Amino acid sequence: MGGYYDRLGDILSDRLANDDDPFETWEPNPGKIREAGNAKERVSSAKKKIEIVRRDVPEELLADYRTLNLPAGAGAEDCKASWKRLLKKHHPDLVTGGAPDQERATRMTTKINDSYKRIQRWLEATR
Repeated sequence: MGGYYDRLGDILSDRLANDDDPFETWEPNPGKIREAGNAKERVSSAKKKIEIVRRDVPEELLADYRTLNLPAGAGAEDCKASWKRLLKKHHPDLVTGGAPDQERATRMTTKINDSYKRIQRWLEATR
Protein backbone atom coordinates (compact mmCIF):
# COMPACT_ATOMS: atom_id res chain seq x y z
CA MET A 1 0.00 0.00 0.00
CA GLY A 2 2.86 2.37 0.80
CA GLY A 3 4.27 1.84 -2.71
CA TYR A 4 1.23 3.43 -4.31
CA TYR A 5 1.49 6.56 -2.19
CA ASP A 6 5.25 6.71 -2.60
CA ARG A 7 4.82 6.57 -6.37
CA LEU A 8 2.12 9.25 -6.22
CA GLY A 9 4.46 11.44 -4.18
CA ASP A 10 7.23 10.91 -6.74
CA ILE A 11 4.89 11.91 -9.58
CA LEU A 12 3.80 15.04 -7.74
CA SER A 13 7.34 16.08 -6.88
CA ASP A 14 8.38 15.54 -10.53
CA ARG A 15 5.54 17.82 -11.67
CA LEU A 16 6.36 20.63 -9.28
CA ALA A 17 8.80 23.26 -10.48
CA ASN A 18 10.81 23.04 -7.27
CA ASP A 19 11.31 20.67 -4.37
CA ASP A 20 9.50 22.87 -1.84
CA ASP A 21 6.61 21.29 -0.02
CA PRO A 22 3.42 23.14 -1.12
CA PHE A 23 1.71 22.21 2.14
CA GLU A 24 4.45 23.60 4.34
CA THR A 25 2.92 27.09 4.49
CA TRP A 26 -0.66 25.91 4.33
CA GLU A 27 -2.98 27.17 7.08
CA PRO A 28 -6.18 25.17 7.49
CA ASN A 29 -8.46 28.17 8.13
CA PRO A 30 -7.03 31.48 6.93
CA GLY A 31 -10.43 32.84 5.91
CA LYS A 32 -13.09 32.16 3.32
CA ILE A 33 -10.70 30.53 0.85
CA ARG A 34 -8.11 27.94 1.78
CA GLU A 35 -5.10 27.39 -0.49
CA ALA A 36 -2.70 24.50 -0.85
CA GLY A 37 -0.23 24.60 -3.71
CA ASN A 38 -2.16 25.66 -6.81
CA ALA A 39 -5.54 24.52 -5.49
CA LYS A 40 -8.08 26.77 -3.79
CA GLU A 41 -10.92 25.50 -1.66
CA ARG A 42 -13.90 27.50 -0.40
CA VAL A 43 -14.43 27.22 3.33
CA SER A 44 -17.91 27.58 4.76
CA SER A 45 -18.13 30.48 7.14
CA ALA A 46 -19.12 29.90 10.72
CA LYS A 47 -22.46 31.31 11.79
CA LYS A 48 -22.08 34.81 13.04
CA LYS A 49 -23.26 35.45 16.56
CA ILE A 50 -25.65 38.31 17.06
CA GLU A 51 -23.86 41.04 18.89
CA ILE A 52 -26.16 42.89 21.24
CA VAL A 53 -25.29 46.46 21.97
CA ARG A 54 -26.93 47.40 25.24
CA ARG A 55 -29.27 50.21 24.30
CA ASP A 56 -32.46 51.33 25.91
CA VAL A 57 -34.98 50.29 23.29
CA PRO A 58 -38.31 52.15 23.30
CA GLU A 59 -41.35 50.05 24.22
CA GLU A 60 -42.91 50.51 20.77
CA LEU A 61 -39.90 48.86 19.11
CA LEU A 62 -39.90 45.70 21.23
CA ALA A 63 -42.66 44.17 19.10
CA ASP A 64 -40.70 45.07 15.96
CA TYR A 65 -37.62 43.26 17.27
CA ARG A 66 -39.82 40.24 18.06
CA THR A 67 -41.22 40.34 14.51
CA LEU A 68 -37.67 40.09 13.17
CA ASN A 69 -36.86 37.30 15.68
CA LEU A 70 -34.10 39.39 17.25
CA PRO A 71 -33.24 40.33 20.82
CA ALA A 72 -33.97 43.96 21.66
CA GLY A 73 -30.95 46.13 20.90
CA ALA A 74 -29.54 44.08 18.01
CA GLY A 75 -27.49 46.12 15.54
CA ALA A 76 -28.25 47.25 12.00
CA GLU A 77 -26.38 44.37 10.32
CA ASP A 78 -28.25 41.75 12.33
CA CYS A 79 -31.58 43.45 11.58
CA LYS A 80 -30.86 43.50 7.87
CA ALA A 81 -29.80 39.83 7.81
CA SER A 82 -32.92 38.76 9.71
CA TRP A 83 -35.14 40.94 7.49
CA LYS A 84 -33.73 39.31 4.32
CA ARG A 85 -34.05 35.80 5.75
CA LEU A 86 -37.66 36.36 6.79
CA LEU A 87 -38.61 37.90 3.44
CA LYS A 88 -37.21 34.88 1.61
CA LYS A 89 -39.35 32.68 3.83
CA HIS A 90 -42.62 34.66 3.75
CA HIS A 91 -42.62 36.41 0.36
CA PRO A 92 -46.04 36.22 -1.38
CA ASP A 93 -44.50 35.19 -4.70
CA LEU A 94 -43.20 32.01 -3.07
CA VAL A 95 -46.57 30.91 -1.66
CA THR A 96 -48.11 28.06 -3.62
CA GLY A 97 -51.49 28.02 -1.85
CA GLY A 98 -54.67 29.84 -2.80
CA ALA A 99 -55.85 33.38 -2.13
CA PRO A 100 -56.01 33.09 1.70
CA ASP A 101 -52.38 31.96 1.82
CA GLN A 102 -51.38 34.80 -0.52
CA GLU A 103 -53.12 37.35 1.69
CA ARG A 104 -51.52 35.96 4.84
CA ALA A 105 -48.07 36.09 3.21
CA THR A 106 -48.70 39.65 2.03
CA ARG A 107 -49.69 40.74 5.54
CA MET A 108 -46.64 39.06 7.03
CA THR A 109 -44.30 40.63 4.46
CA THR A 110 -45.81 44.06 5.14
CA LYS A 111 -45.37 43.55 8.90
CA ILE A 112 -41.73 42.49 8.43
CA ASN A 113 -40.97 45.46 6.17
CA ASP A 114 -42.64 47.96 8.50
CA SER A 115 -40.81 46.60 11.54
CA TYR A 116 -37.47 46.73 9.73
CA LYS A 117 -38.07 50.33 8.58
CA ARG A 118 -39.03 51.51 12.09
CA ILE A 119 -35.93 49.88 13.63
CA GLN A 120 -33.67 51.32 10.91
CA ARG A 121 -35.05 54.84 11.43
CA TRP A 122 -34.53 54.55 15.18
CA LEU A 123 -30.99 53.21 14.78
CA GLU A 124 -30.07 56.04 12.41
CA ALA A 125 -31.58 58.65 14.75
CA THR A 126 -29.65 57.35 17.78
CA ARG A 127 -26.23 57.31 16.14
